[in-house]
Amino acid sequence: MFDDFGKDLLMLGGTIAGFVAAMLSMMEKLLDIQNRLKSGQERKAHSAAERALPDPAPVIDFFSSRPLRGTSYLLMYETGVIVAAGLLLNYVGLTLSRHLESILFLDMTGTALVAFLLGPWWGATAALLSNSIVNWLLFPESGADVVIFPWSLVSMTGALYWGWMARQGGFQKYLRTGKSSALSHAWFLYAFGVGGALVMSVPGTFVQAALNEHSIFSLNPDLADTLSTRVLEWEHMVHQSIESLIGLTWADSIGWWIVNWLQNWIRYIPDKTMSAAIALVVLKYGYPLFEKELIHGGPAGERPRDERVLPLVLGLLYAPSFATLISSDTYHGGTYWPLWAMPWLWIVAGYFYLRYWGFGERSLYEARLQRAERYARALKPIGKEASHEFCRRLTFMTLIASLLFALCLPVLLMDFYRVTFKFFCVVYGFLLVVHLIRIAIAQNISVAKADG
Repeated sequence: MFDDFGKDLLMLGGTIAGFVAAMLSMMEKLLDIQNRLKSGQERKAHSAAERALPDPAPVIDFFSSRPLRGTSYLLMYETGVIVAAGLLLNYVGLTLSRHLESILFLDMTGTALVAFLLGPWWGATAALLSNSIVNWLLFPESGADVVIFPWSLVSMTGALYWGWMARQGGFQKYLRTGKSSALSHAWFLYAFGVGGALVMSVPGTFVQAALNEHSIFSLNPDLADTLSTRVLEWEHMVHQSIESLIGLTWADSIGWWIVNWLQNWIRYIPDKTMSAAIALVVLKYGYPLFEKELIHGGPAGERPRDERVLPLVLGLLYAPSFATLISSDTYHGGTYWPLWAMPWLWIVAGYFYLRYWGFGERSLYEARLQRAERYARALKPIGKEASHEFCRRLTFMTLIASLLFALCLPVLLMDFYRVTFKFFCVVYGFLLVVHLIRIAIAQNISVAKADG
């Protein structure tokens, strides 16, 4: 999967998906124009014959006053927006870190954002998509099969931890306070940064062992020698105690594992702390309406609950990665298969927990419909702005132009699918950034008007 053929195949699939997405987007815009023209004709008929005007055909739009099918609406304009923002933040953080050669990775900033807003399962899904597809496929250097792909276990672990912590009452109380004290901010950085680094350093050390790597961040030599001496003394003491009790010998690798785990923990602390802090800043400044609904629970004060299908979705996405990790010699699947199989324990346990102790499907469905209505009601005035219609039409023409350019590439270039794939990545990446900024501005204006 990780050879050139695998990447070429995925790029070809991405190119086809780009063409399909462009065509579907254009069809949606054309249907929107048709509905608007039909609505105008009906208004004229109403004025002439003084008849009641029938409701125009519903249009799926983030600023629509009548969202079509609450679940589909939320999937496209709540979950889709948050996950897309998370994937973009992860990729930007990773790219900046690699180019600046920083000790920070920042490739989990978007994962933290998704986990804060949507919970642990969506956070783990975003982490898996980042490491196994987006970051791996678009990684600007060689060696992505070692640098990016197997570390999805660390990212998923962090997403589950951050999502679980964000569901606790302390996090909700911390965000609700307008002027939190320095102690509250210190608690957040400690719990989500230091605590997250502690949790994620455990699978990180096992992944290092599977890849036969040493810790990337080296400690001060004097500190490293002192730490190694202490660990060897402790190992010898425990070795003697256990051998005298049950006759077992202590594994030779335990000293290596403990030293590397401590180094990983220290190395992860600044990265995970900054990732969580940046994600929270993006959440507070960019998406206050999502914060109001998804963290504070809207008017009722009840946060949305996880659906039992989410662990199954995560398992479906992890299955190809698991097959690759088990079968490839690069990851020593024959020896470390319990490590690569660990996510299946989370998935199975999560599914049965949500099935037998989670909320019913009916209550979740009603909550989604109510949330979609509140989104549409809050953002309806923004959709009437002239700038909104201007940007819609500009986006439509940009899609047409990009599709025409892409259709010319197979004629002009030999290796057209690689160029076309990267072309669509740039175009859709730009449009995605504009769309996310547009939604962020609309949410801030809506919340400001509601508070005013």
